[in-house]
Amino acid sequence: MADSVVQAILDATKDPHVRESMLLGSRLESSWNPGAVGDNGTSFGPFQIHLPAHPGVTAAQAQNPAWATRYMLSAYQRGAAAQPESLWRSNPEQAAEQAAVAAEAPAQSYYSGRGAETVHAAWRATVGALGGHAPAAGTSPGGGGGGAPSAQNAGLDFGLGGLLSAIAVPFAMIAQPFAELGTLLTWWWTNRMKVAFIAVGVVFFIIGLVFFAKENL
Repeated sequence: MADSVVQAILDATKDPHVRESMLLGSRLESSWNPGAVGDNGTSFGPFQIHLPAHPGVTAAQAQNPAWATRYMLSAYQRGAAAQPESLWRSNPEQAAEQAAVAAEAPAQSYYSGRGAETVHAAWRATVGALGGHAPAAGTSPGGGGGGAPSAQNAGLDFGLGGLLSAIAVPFAMIAQPFAELGTLLTWWWTNRMKVAFIAVGVVFFIIGLVFFAKENL
């Protein structure tokens, strides 16, 4: 069952950022269970499509991995595109989480609502799926459902993955202001002539007001 959700996402898009976002989002929403039902029987499928908010969608459609993936694709494309490329490079987990939040519109972010460890575990599953391995159906986002990882992989999966995530977050926080500054400087360089004309116009307007005030005093 999990394989069908993963494969539907991989078939729907070749964009790595969109793939990462959809895999992470559906993992957090349903543990890649196409038959998942939530919100007291009002949300269905791998992306937990909330039927009252999507009156044209049926439960059967929402629980069909290929159909649900196509339906959610544009929302995830917008969410992935909204994240800075610098964040995708420095902390892809956080970028994918924010893209999933933009697409799914939960009441609060997954880091806040589910906890960082749950997101880390879902990200490890996402990375595994992109490497050709989807965890067994029924495995929870926190990693407690489908059996423990082998002793050989446990240290690498949890120790190294958690360490890399812990290191990446402060670097992403440091890089974010520089990315925003770069965006601002790019805008300034692109629009410098317009800004200059506006500034000159404002100066002449102020000078005109001063002369007008002097003549009428």
